[in-house]
This record gives sequence, structure tokens and C-alpha cells, in this order.
Amino acid sequence: MASSTVHLAITEELIRRRKFSNPERLRFGAVLPDFRKSGNSHLFIFPCGGYKKAYDMAGFRARFDERMREDDLYLGYYLHLVQDIGYRHYVYDRYKWNPMLEGNVERLHRDYALVNPHIVEKYRLTDNIVVPGNFADEPLTALAEFDTDELLRAMQEYLTQQPEGDIFFFTREMSDEFIEESVEECLKELDRIERGEPLADGYDNAWERTANPKSMLESTSNTRDLAMFRIEGTDRYTKSGRIVRSDMPKELSENDLAHLRKNDITTVIDLRGSWEVEHMPHGLKDAEGFSYHNMPIEAGSWVPESVEAVPGSYVTIAESEAMAEALRLIATTEHGVWFNCSAGKDRTGVLTAILLRLCGVSKSDIVFDYMITKKCNYERLMQFHEKFPDIDINIVIPCEAFMEGFFELMSVKYGTVQNYCESMGIGEDLQCAIIRKMTE
Repeated sequence: MASSTVHLAITEELIRRRKFSNPERLRFGAVLPDFRKSGNSHLFIFPCGGYKKAYDMAGFRARFDERMREDDLYLGYYLHLVQDIGYRHYVYDRYKWNPMLEGNVERLHRDYALVNPHIVEKYRLTDNIVVPGNFADEPLTALAEFDTDELLRAMQEYLTQQPEGDIFFFTREMSDEFIEESVEECLKELDRIERGEPLADGYDNAWERTANPKSMLESTSNTRDLAMFRIEGTDRYTKSGRIVRSDMPKELSENDLAHLRKNDITTVIDLRGSWEVEHMPHGLKDAEGFSYHNMPIEAGSWVPESVEAVPGSYVTIAESEAMAEALRLIATTEHGVWFNCSAGKDRTGVLTAILLRLCGVSKSDIVFDYMITKKCNYERLMQFHEKFPDIDINIVIPCEAFMEGFFELMSVKYGTVQNYCESMGIGEDLQCAIIRKMTE
């Protein structure tokens, strides 16, 4: 994210303010992540069903915690990631830089070149990067294949070039501001490491990957795997291929059928009401190798009377007998589960929320997943509006307040999702079976 000279400037300031056992290895580690040939040098992970992107700081610490505390190469590498997290907040949140505008990424990199001479002079940077002997044998190289020759060449160029031109976005003043703030944050992180306190969390700084999410299948608009949702307070995630939420498929392509069979997602729960099922046959009902179950929730077959009524309608959906049947089947089937309603929005959204919350996923992540439906179903929602212009479209379009209101009403009525499950006849054994299915 930040330029290599910015990372080096931060490192030199840290060396001036704090004692390190091997500054040479610290410097090398501080610029290394930006020079990969292949692999995942920045430890990116893709949580929330793959619709977000984050730095796996916990994963780095799990693999290299002891080395990070004893070897400045690993510490410098780790601090590079800390700085990148801060840089994302700096340019995206504070200064509202938009990488989606055509040419903006190239302009930002041009700014780096224009600002480099200022950084080199102000922070007294020199060509003092040294590749450690036997670097190829370092455990760190398991993350990625690094191009150390390009690292040395590029750093020499960054430290000596004198380009001309006008700065577009990232100014000298911004570089100074960010470097100063990053030095302070890195010093705090170093103190936290020494004291054994909670460290930087890349997951909490996750960002949305795309403005135009797509269904995981080619035959549907809104099919998503409930994978890679973090269990609050842990470094554990829900597993892939266990539970899939979807809109109703009229028919599926051979590629989609093969994908579902390959991953053993073969238990199908159709939450649509009797009229819907009769008039729109399910594409998996008679498909070979699939076990189809219609568990009709009639309450989700009609549009609530107002925006304010939506959260209450979700409680009604949650309290239907069919919801208990669905939870019971999810707990007891040996296979991966597909469930759907019509659009994959309301009934499907409520069942998704119950499952994820039971596993310990945060409400904010559940709301984020719920809102993906708004984007996946954009064309469907517009078609609905054209067909039924007298219905307030705001009742139909997913809104954060709908799911948040549902959580509030359920909390008032039941306290916890475990209490809700108990009230529905889903006891502790079945609850634990659902959690194991989704997380182990």
C-alpha cells in the first residue's frame, strides 16, 4: 500500500527512537513484502464469504510469533503490515482516495516517485538495504517467492531518482503526516508486544472487495457460501462447503450441479410457501444426487405493510415451525446444506442470521452479509418495482436497519440466540451439532 521509501523512512525513525538488535535485518524486513514474485506476501485473507479482504495479522503471529520477538527481520515484516493497515485508513477514510476511478492507481504511484526525493532528504535515507545471507532458507519464504534482486534495484532507484511533474494526490505534507503517525503507532505496537497485550487486528480492518458482488453459481443471482466468517473473540472461521444460502434456482447448469455434487452440498431446503413452490418448480427438486425438502414459511411469501414492519416480520419468520424443521435438518444431515427462499433475502436472510449468530459471528458481519443481497439482487429488485409500482420499494430493498431491528426484537424477547433455539425445540445437542458442522 504505502511506498517502499515511506516504509523505510518509518523504520529509520523507529531505529532512531528505539534500540533494535539488528537494524539491518529490520530494514530488509520492512520493505520485503512489496517485492514478491508470487504468493501471499501481505497475508491477505477473504472473510465474510469472500466479499471482504483483510490482513491475517493473527495468522502471521501464529506462525512467526517467537521469531518476531527474537529476529528483527520478522519484526520489520510484521510492522510493514501494521503500517499498511494504517495507510488504508489514511488514504481511504481520511482523504477519500478512490482507486476505482480509472487511472487513479497509476497517478498515486506517480506521486510516490515525485515525493521520494523529499522523503529521502528529510529522513536521511541511504542505500543501506542488505539481503541476509541464506535468505532462501528463512521460514518467511514460505509465504511467497520474493525477488530480492528487484528489491535492491528498485530501492536504489527510489533513493536516487529526481522525477519532474505535478503531484496529483499524495503530497509531501501527507507523507510527513503519515510517517509521523505510523511511527507512533508502531512504537505502541512494540510496547504491546513487550507487555503481551492485544495486538493489531487485520480482521477488524477488513474492507469490501468489490462494489459488484456476484453469485458463486452461474445459474443464480444470489448464491453465497457461509464461509470465512470469524467467530468473535477467536481466530477461528466458519468453514467452506458446509452451508450455502441462495435465491431459488429455476434450473442449474451442468457446471453448477457438478460443483455442488463435488462439494457434497446435496441437502436442499426450500423455504418458499406452497403457492410459490407450485407455480415455480425448484431446479434441484428432482436433480440426481440431491435430497430436496420443502419447509414452507408462508410468512415470507408476502410484502410487509411498511418499512417499520419488516423487523417484526423477520421475527415471525424465525418463529415459524418450518424454521425449527430447517435447523433440525441442518444439525442432523451428514451433507452440506443449500437453503433458499425466492430471492434469497428475507426467509433466507433470517435463517442465515440465526446460524451465524449461533456460531458466534458478530452482528455487524451478519448485517454485512445481508446487505450483499441488495447488490446481487439489484436487477430483480428493479423488475419487482416495475411490476408492482404501488408497493413501496423501500420495504423490499434490504436495509441495515431491518436486520439490526430483528436482532433487537429477538434480544428483547429471547435474550440470546441459544434461548431462542431452545424455545423452538432445538436443544443444546442440536445447537452444538450445527456449530460443529459450520466450524470444525
